[in-house]
Amino acid sequence: MSIVSVIVPVYKVENYLDKCITSIQQQTCSDIEIILVDDGSPDKCGIMCDVYADKDSRIVTIHKKNGGLSDARNEGIEKATGKYLLFVDSDDWIDEKLIERTVEVAEKNRADVVMFDYMSVDEETNATKTFSMPFEENTVLSATKEPRLISKSCSACNKLFRKEFWERNNLKFPVEKHYEDLGTIPKLLGVASKVVYLKETLYFYLQRGGSIMHSTDFFRNYKDRTEMLDSVLLFYKEKGLFEKYRKELEYLVFENGYFIPSKEIVLNDRKNPCLPQFKKYVLEKFPCIYKNPYIKELSKKDKILYRLLRIRMYGVMIALSKCRQIMDKNGS
Repeated sequence: MSIVSVIVPVYKVENYLDKCITSIQQQTCSDIEIILVDDGSPDKCGIMCDVYADKDSRIVTIHKKNGGLSDARNEGIEKATGKYLLFVDSDDWIDEKLIERTVEVAEKNRADVVMFDYMSVDEETNATKTFSMPFEENTVLSATKEPRLISKSCSACNKLFRKEFWERNNLKFPVEKHYEDLGTIPKLLGVASKVVYLKETLYFYLQRGGSIMHSTDFFRNYKDRTEMLDSVLLFYKEKGLFEKYRKELEYLVFENGYFIPSKEIVLNDRKNPCLPQFKKYVLEKFPCIYKNPYIKELSKKDKILYRLLRIRMYGVMIALSKCRQIMDKNGS
């Protein structure tokens, strides 16, 4: 049994796969299992996975009918034999010490989850942004001690999970849905008894224009975002934890069911009927959502955008976005 099973769903990423797999192979901790899940990719990715598996005994390739990212991840989890699980998207890459550092922290603290920082890299402009979290580092945390865990880190890729903890909670990524992390990670962080934050940038996320996260299918986005949020709220109600974490769940809905999608719509199609639908959704769930105390923790830039959004000054939001794009292209 390897110490870590690295699960990599693979679909139409010919130009990115080599960099991703190589970054995993070159880990300073070599006791790993690399599970490449070829999700029915129509290009040469399946062949590339087999070639890598032939050359590296640590690599296992699974070929399956296309079922989406969640289905591929779930398949990888079922086949995983490692003590820990790490999810890496096939167009991203990781720091060579990611596994060594996270396993060290997990073993020392007997952690269910180890979180770490990540950096986004824009494919077109090469602009980078590091995403950190407002938690005390190298300290054992839980939602009971630090409720913000629930709403501040929804990504699956910037975390190492103890496999026994994942299986004990019997959770799977929701199939045929976008924003699968949103429907899964807040649940796990709410029930984890030991979470440790490692303040190191160890994961690199490539922002591609054609990715799911940049989709302009706002009707699909509305449906999937709200379904994922509804599943999280139901989970906490069934666990009897809804009122205990009401403020955190309210902020989760504010950010992912209103603020982020509304910005995306304004910058692409401000007359889209989904724009008022997102606002209606959050107000139905939490009528006093705008008074949530965590809104005060927004960055200065987001506070400005939030105010512009509330007073419907969409033109100013678009102008600010264009200025930012120009600055990024000029390397400012």
